[in-house]
Parts: sequence; structure tokens; C-alpha cells
Amino acid sequence: MTYRNDRRAFTLIELLVVIAIIAILAAILFPVFAQAREKARATACLSNSKQITLGILMYMQDNDEAMCGERMGGGTGCVWPPPPRPNSGIVWTWRFAVMPYIKNGALGNNQGGGTLWACPSMQPTWAEYKEVDDDPTASYGIAEDTFWGCYGDFGVHTYAMAAIDKPAQTIIIGETRWSGPPINSQFLNWDYAWMGFWHSGMGNWGFWDGHVKAMKAVQTVKDAEADCMWTHNIYSHAAHITARDNAMQEYR
Repeated sequence: MTYRNDRRAFTLIELLVVIAIIAILAAILFPVFAQAREKARATACLSNSKQITLGILMYMQDNDEAMCGERMGGGTGCVWPPPPRPNSGIVWTWRFAVMPYIKNGALGNNQGGGTLWACPSMQPTWAEYKEVDDDPTASYGIAEDTFWGCYGDFGVHTYAMAAIDKPAQTIIIGETRWSGPPINSQFLNWDYAWMGFWHSGMGNWGFWDGHVKAMKAVQTVKDAEADCMWTHNIYSHAAHITARDNAMQEYR
């Protein structure tokens, strides 16, 4: 009695077809996975921005509804004692004022990474400036126009919450690659790489009313001064517009 063996091996053509199909599927799915991973990172960064923004607002509630300057210390004219420094650095920043109000926020001096101060998509690049040596590296800066710092002769506390006419529109913090304490619209003008764009062209922003939002950096500057998301205490609205227009190609 004989048995037929109906099994046969793949031909070379069939094997190549299978490999080609797998390659096509991989080419389709890998970008999808990358986008999903970046979306998760952007969401984590948005959560960081939310915690820091709320920490700033809670700090204000405990300090006559006013926030400290972007930099503190280094002079005799400061009207409010800054928070304890982590070491003997010359100047320290707003971040140490809000650390007691946020979770997982107490980083040591000049330390990047961490779960709160560093964006998971773009780690901060430390800028070697002596004035901010006493500060953790961070991906989030405070709006310089509103929180111009104390350099010795200025009072530490800056704008009160009541002074902001449009809290839902006015920026309080934003993402940056530079680890210095502030951000401002001129980052668009000086070097587009310093302002947040790494979340699929977006950056995360916190506002005075406590909400956070992802949007393109150039969208923060509006044609009408009343609609602009920055205050105009250092740079004029025309300067904001110029910075935006110079950066449109990089940020589009």
C-alpha cells in the first residue's frame, strides 16, 4: 500500500512574495507606532506642563497672589527672601519657589532627566551661564515678559494675578530646549530650535487660568495686540510680530 505525500516546500517566488508583504506591512506600521509613541510622550509632557502651571498658581495663592521673578538672589534689593538654595550658587530661579507645590519636582543642582522637569521627547540642553548655575536643567521656562527677574535692585514679586486681563489667553510657561529660567517670543527670532516644536510641530503651553494647550509656537503671536498670548512689558508687539514672521518657515 502506498501513501501520497501532498506536502511541498515553498518555492523561491512564494518566499520572496511573503517577505515583500511583511516588508510592506512593516513600512506601514512602523510610522504608526512612532506616531503613537510620540503622542504618548506629548501627553506626558502636557501633564508636566499642567503640574508646573498649577504649582505656580498655588505659589501665588500663598504669596499675595503674586509670582516671584524668573531669577532671584544676588543683591540687596530683593524684598522677599528667596527659597533655600541647593548650594552656594550666585543666582537661583523661580523653579525652586514652586518645587514644594509639585509632585516629583525636587531635582538637584544642574540635573536633567527626571519625571517632571524634562520633556520626554526633547531633553533640555543646559546653557553654561554662571547666573543660572544654581538651577536644575529643565524643559519649561516661565514667560519673561511677565516675570522679569530680580537682578539685585528690583523687587522679587512681579505681576499679581489680578493684573492679567485675559488669564485664559496669556502664557505663563512654555517648552524650550534652553534650560535657562525664561522664555519669550524672541526665541522665535533668535533661533527656532529653542522653542518647543518637537511634538509633531507642536509645543505645550501653560496659561494663567491653569489650563494647558498644545499648539505651534508661531500661533502664540497674533496680528492684533489684544489677542497676543504674550504680555508686552519688555518687547513691543511689533517685536513679537517680527520674531514670528522671521520664524514662519521653520515652524510651519
